[in-house]
Amino acid sequence: MGKSKTIHEAFVECQTTTAVHTKLISGLKKTYDKTEDKDTFHQEFLQHLKYALIVFKREPAVERVLEFAAKFAASVTDEEVAVCSADDEGEAETSGKGMGDLLLFVFNFMLKVHGARDRAVRFRSCQMINKLLNSMGQEADIDDDLYTRIYDGMLIRLRDVEALVRVQAVLALARLQDPEDANCPVIAAYMYLLKCDLSHDVRRAALVSIAPSAKTLPTILTTTRDVKESVRKLAYEIISEKVHIRALTIAQRVKLLKHGLSDRTAAVKEACATKLLQSWLRTFDGNVLDFLKCLDVENSTDDTAELALNVIFNKVSPAELVDNFELLNENHVIPAANLTCEGALYWHHLCAFLKTQGATGEVLIDNLVPTVSAFCEYLQSFVKTLNTAVGDANETVVEELLKNEFIAEQLLHIASLLDLSDEVGRKRLDSTIQEMLIAPYVPSPLVKQLVELFNRIHTNDEERITIMAEIIADVREPITTVEVEISDEEKRKKELKLASIRVQLNETRDTLEDLVAKQDFGKAAEYKNMLEDLEMSKASLMEQSNVSTYEKKEEKSDPATLVKCMRIASEMMQQLSVNKLNPTLQTLIDTLVLPGIQNQDPAVRNLAVNCIGLASLLSKTFACQQLLLLMQISQVDQETIKVTALQAVFDLLHLYGLEAFKVDGAVPSASDDDADSEEDEEDQGEEGDKEEKQNKTAANSAVAILSGLLDSESSEIRTVAAEGMAKLLLAGRVSSPKLLRRLLILWHNPTTEEDLHLRQCLGAFFPVFAMAGRSQQECVEQAFLPTLQTLFEAPTTSPLASINENNVATFLVHLTDHRNLKMADSQDTVVEDSTVHDSLSLKICNEILVEPDAPGIRTLCKTLNMLAVSHTNQTLMKDLSLLAGQMIDAVEEKLSKKQLVKFQQTVEKALNSGAGAEIKTDHEMGASSQEDEGVNSQEEDTQDTKDTQDTQEQHTGEEGKSQEVEEEEATSQEVEAEDMVVSQETEETEVTSEKSESPKPVEEESIVEESTSKRKTRGRSKKIQEESSEERFAAPEEDPPTTRKSTRKPRGSKPSVSSSSQKKATFKTPAETTKSTRKGRTTRTSKKSVSEDIDSDILASPETIAVPMKRNIKKTKVNLAALLSDSESDAENVGTNTATKHRTTRATRRGGRSLRVLADLSNTDDEEF
Repeated sequence: MGKSKTIHEAFVECQTTTAVHTKLISGLKKTYDKTEDKDTFHQEFLQHLKYALIVFKREPAVERVLEFAAKFAASVTDEEVAVCSADDEGEAETSGKGMGDLLLFVFNFMLKVHGARDRAVRFRSCQMINKLLNSMGQEADIDDDLYTRIYDGMLIRLRDVEALVRVQAVLALARLQDPEDANCPVIAAYMYLLKCDLSHDVRRAALVSIAPSAKTLPTILTTTRDVKESVRKLAYEIISEKVHIRALTIAQRVKLLKHGLSDRTAAVKEACATKLLQSWLRTFDGNVLDFLKCLDVENSTDDTAELALNVIFNKVSPAELVDNFELLNENHVIPAANLTCEGALYWHHLCAFLKTQGATGEVLIDNLVPTVSAFCEYLQSFVKTLNTAVGDANETVVEELLKNEFIAEQLLHIASLLDLSDEVGRKRLDSTIQEMLIAPYVPSPLVKQLVELFNRIHTNDEERITIMAEIIADVREPITTVEVEISDEEKRKKELKLASIRVQLNETRDTLEDLVAKQDFGKAAEYKNMLEDLEMSKASLMEQSNVSTYEKKEEKSDPATLVKCMRIASEMMQQLSVNKLNPTLQTLIDTLVLPGIQNQDPAVRNLAVNCIGLASLLSKTFACQQLLLLMQISQVDQETIKVTALQAVFDLLHLYGLEAFKVDGAVPSASDDDADSEEDEEDQGEEGDKEEKQNKTAANSAVAILSGLLDSESSEIRTVAAEGMAKLLLAGRVSSPKLLRRLLILWHNPTTEEDLHLRQCLGAFFPVFAMAGRSQQECVEQAFLPTLQTLFEAPTTSPLASINENNVATFLVHLTDHRNLKMADSQDTVVEDSTVHDSLSLKICNEILVEPDAPGIRTLCKTLNMLAVSHTNQTLMKDLSLLAGQMIDAVEEKLSKKQLVKFQQTVEKALNSGAGAEIKTDHEMGASSQEDEGVNSQEEDTQDTKDTQDTQEQHTGEEGKSQEVEEEEATSQEVEAEDMVVSQETEETEVTSEKSESPKPVEEESIVEESTSKRKTRGRSKKIQEESSEERFAAPEEDPPTTRKSTRKPRGSKPSVSSSSQKKATFKTPAETTKSTRKGRTTRTSKKSVSEDIDSDILASPETIAVPMKRNIKKTKVNLAALLSDSESDAENVGTNTATKHRTTRATRRGGRSLRVLADLSNTDDEEF
């Protein structure tokens, strides 16, 4: 038996390690049992606990204190319940099982202070509530009123400005969610946080806490595409543990595997491979074929099954894989009766995997496949089964046909892995391929694999073209047998001949009978032979049909035949390396491809356009002839055919350039019989200029037509046009700032947000293009101002009005920075005196001076400070200094003028120093410039100050790396440093004013005001230290704001945890309008962000927060006034550490509120989903 412990001793000793907590709880229980005045014990216990509640940093000692306090409160409750149960079982069941006085007292205090001004108090109170709920056990009950208060209070804290507070609120609400309630506010809040919360820690906490159900499952699946790697990894772990594979649709299963196994992060790939995939395999007892059946491999269009099989193969030795593959018979093939889609796919990828294992795999693969000749017979016998469903429209038969097509495709892939060194086997495979290509029952989807296999056998282009042309001719003009009925004349001749034979037969029979009667057996034998010959002649005439047959070639023009022929031709031309069209190809195009352009079937026309494009790549002459036809098709045909034609046009322009648009215009000759030689030369020169101008005009017209497709309503056409234009610009075939401007606007346009391929393509193009060389950067420079001007002048109803001009300007500055050029990495590069930013700075200055009050002037002024201007050219620097002074005089807008003053000071400083190669600007290009798109407020300078402070405070809040005393000292040092900066800026402004023709007294007054404001700030920071730390627990004047974007707590000192000294502090409420003091200027932010409105709608509505069901339950009577009375006792400095594992539970109504563990979905039936 351990001795009793005082509260002070217990709180001091529990900070060292959690190993002594059990002993301390036992000793403190004895003290609690001996104490007659429980209220005094409660107050003293709470007073010691308060010191831990004001520590925001995740100190291990503080975490241990909170853990100890929660365990002790729960243990006292358990003892009280046991005593109560022994005395009166019936009364215990109706009085809120598990709720002792101490536990209820702590709960009430935490719920009272969870909305305090101090972020540490809010964080620790939510954490304590979470620990108390977890310490109560799985079958504990809580009072109904307390349940509602926790419910409502933690829902409010889900909108706290601090991420750590939201995390603890999420964990505390986990046991209060009700998956059976379709309108549960907790689940709705969890789903919103998973989608919209900016902190990845909050998203992780919500993902761990949310209960999987039919409603929440789609939201859980979306977290596998989260921007944060740790969230994606946790999502795969949660799904593998709590979600059964049969609870997912086939599309969801395929998408999960595809995204996980192809993730860019190795940790996510490992989680998907080791957790999710292995969990699904265990569901099927390790049967890979059953697992593949759940992925519906025959209807899958991607390589997800291949990725999954490669992961499985890499975890097993090759020899073991071969031994475990038991589907093969003694001939090393799968019997036709057992051949399924999953078996064929597994067979194919197993052979392909062994092929990559070097010599060991080559030896093992011989045990999986037969000889080439035997495999050809096996393949041919299976392909004949495709002929059974031809012409049958039965749904079952068609489905079986599609399965057989998939199996045949897998068998052709296996054939490509065979060893073709055997001449006999190679010839047998060649004949098999040609027979399958000609066979009418072989579908066109198999043509690609057949042609690839054919090209592997025949490597000579001329031979390949000749054989393929013959195959296409046999497919289009097969040999058929024709039956023709004989004429009437022939029928009459046949009948007369037959009648003559019958007469002769009768006569011969009579003569034979007479000779037998006369016993002239010699002649009788002769007549007998004659009789047999006549019988045979009669039978021959009787067997002859009235229909005559013969063979002939008949041309077929049905869409299925034409599609198959053109697919063979297109697959063949893709593999050719010739640079001209030989007669065979030209004939094939004239007889098959060009007539297909006018076919009524869209599939035939599409393949015909594709063949024309491929043939044009082989011959420039043919390309020049057909380019205008492709242009016309891209304007008038169906969308799919337009896309194919556009792709062909851009390929030709990329390969041949705009010279393909050369027009053979009939320019009249200016030479005359009577003209002299000088006039002839002048006329010829004029003729050449006219022809060149005409060709250039035609090229420009073609580019204008193609660039007009960038505004197409079809996203597919728009994407192809943008990708093609980007390729032409990157290859140097086109150089157009106007075109570049349109691509820039298209990339930033909100209407293209769903076009992921377009965004990805242009996002990769701009940096590569701009950083390729000086000429490309000059092109971007020419598009700089027109692009911004388009955004400035966009009407409010246009989608362009929502684009952030500052982000676009920052991105363009980054593209035109000469330090980002690829050639800058070379040691031999000669740095030019003038950079793109030099000329760009002059253009921006002139643009500002032309119209100082135009829209977007603030963005242009801010851009000047981003430019990395080189000052080796002193003339340029003097010009910039003069222009800066003129701009300051001309511009009246305050924020813009401040940016211009900053630019002028930078230029003057560079002129005075005369050292260094560049002006070092205070704006560094970074990825954050793109992440802040759409978030900046209308007052740019105010937002800069807010973004800086928000970033610092959020980092402090989430990581806990700032202490109270250090923050107080840093604040004082910063104020002093800012005073020094103000003084220095005042001196520099005075020097600038002396040099300028028109000094600006307004600026000097502003600087004096700034200095005065800084001194006031210093006075306020000193005053903060004089107030009581008890105000940390004071409730705010109003509820905290719903978002973190527009609210910050002011900088100020926070007292450290000490029992001997308590520092006073005052805190603004988080809901107050935030103020930003920067160089003496105070601004207010009142604009709410979009996420704030969303938070308010989902989380803050009383209808959502309120518990929907009515309760008629006997409440536990607790004297709250006595429990919450303040205590004046002192305590030692204490701390805690949280290390409990959170369990997902739900609340049920049983006397009070019962908390019990939620079962996951690992054993859930399919019907529930």
